[in-house]
Amino acid sequence: MKSLIIALFLLSSFGFSQTSSLDTDPTLSSLTKDSTMLSEIKKSYSRQIGAAFKMLENVIENANDTTWTARINNMPFWQICYHVLWFTDFYFHANEATFQTQSFDMEGIHNYWVKPDSQMIENQKHPISKNNMKAYCKYVKQKANQFIQSINDTYFTSPSPFEWHGFPKIDLVDYNLRHLQHHVGQLDIAIRREQDIGNPWIMFDDLSENAAIPSDILK
Repeated sequence: MKSLIIALFLLSSFGFSQTSSLDTDPTLSSLTKDSTMLSEIKKSYSRQIGAAFKMLENVIENANDTTWTARINNMPFWQICYHVLWFTDFYFHANEATFQTQSFDMEGIHNYWVKPDSQMIENQKHPISKNNMKAYCKYVKQKANQFIQSINDTYFTSPSPFEWHGFPKIDLVDYNLRHLQHHVGQLDIAIRREQDIGNPWIMFDDLSENAAIPSDILK
């Protein structure tokens, strides 16, 4: 009994307690905070990218046949839908080499900033269907969700895999969001002009709950 009392006294003298050193390690505490912050950042991206996609889905769904082919500057409505989806898809791929266009793609039809040549003018006569566009939108949402869920600490300092960018990989989310919302606004104005209807502002819409690849279309 005396030996046990001495042993307990010695343990107490050396600072041992029921609280593990892991609980008080400031490094581990910092890692936990960083992990929580990264998780919240990813959730925020998912909600806001999801909201932008939902607004794009709404303008695609609400466009009637006249609006679908109505021109906005030098492009029809449907081509701008395809432009924004094509580039969102492109920049959510690992790199340029892994990107593949879809079966309904037409040469140069994704370009927005170029003056239409004879080939594009011909391609513009053959609109991509609303069903294909809606399916492509769902597919790109799934790619966006995969990208966001794969974000880790290295994304904050790793360069963009697209060499013409001068920003880190993490910027690809904001870059895509800005581009997506820019064209959603443009398309919404066209619907208001052609059909005198508006599309609601979406505050948030979680990608992870809504992104699924259609089984009958797309790579």
